[in-house]
Amino acid sequence: MGIKSKLLLMVVILTNCNTTNSKWKSLIVNDSLEGWHIFQDDGSKKGWIVEGNTLIFNGISDMESGEGDASLLSDKVYRNFEIQFDWKIAPGGNSGFMWGVNEDEKYNYPYQTGQEIQILDPAIYDDPTIVLGGEIELNNAIEDLKARKHFVGALYDLSAPTETNVCKPADEWNSYHIKIDYDANRGEVILNDVLINSFPLEGPEWEVMLQKSKFSRSEDYEYLGDSRWYDFGKFSEGHICFQDHPGKVSFRNIRIKELD
Repeated sequence: MGIKSKLLLMVVILTNCNTTNSKWKSLIVNDSLEGWHIFQDDGSKKGWIVEGNTLIFNGISDMESGEGDASLLSDKVYRNFEIQFDWKIAPGGNSGFMWGVNEDEKYNYPYQTGQEIQILDPAIYDDPTIVLGGEIELNNAIEDLKARKHFVGALYDLSAPTETNVCKPADEWNSYHIKIDYDANRGEVILNDVLINSFPLEGPEWEVMLQKSKFSRSEDYEYLGDSRWYDFGKFSEGHICFQDHPGKVSFRNIRIKELD
């Protein structure tokens, strides 16, 4: 092979490598909240910081303060994507990752539109009384002890994980790899390198899951306002979101790859 051919081959290889690597983008930039904002923020909401490229919620949640949901949303909207991140939750804590979130003012909470992958201290299922968030969260845990549709890795209230012994305890790092692909009509959750959940994102099978969940009982949830759950899961494109919920939660190594 001549020198020119070798040089051309090296350029092709390097270009391909750079293209592949560039598909994954870090979502923590300059050790800051750049690229993120709090849900419907009027300037008074807080609770999120970045320290050492680690995203942390250590505030008082809306469930405790009643001052409005302070979940953290991406500035950008996404449709088909893969996201990877490590997470660590405080004892008794509860959080979640959402997608397809719409920020229209008619919605009081991100979870009125966005579907959620649960983040939770798994010890709550051994002793529900340790859960943070008061009576509401205690009842949620007790009611779900068998179905496990609120357990770590669940598509919240819709699809339970197939494995329940993969999660590390509170105050230890876990790793999520979540894939959301509307073109393939498939969502996947990998926890600590183990596939623990897969589910449809729309269509007849999703509608069956919906009808078996709380999201079909809109009349029971006046605090959501007029929109209730009517638009839940309806947006294939929307913001991604880390949830405002009781207990300190940390996220690191957050990166995303769009599939479109």
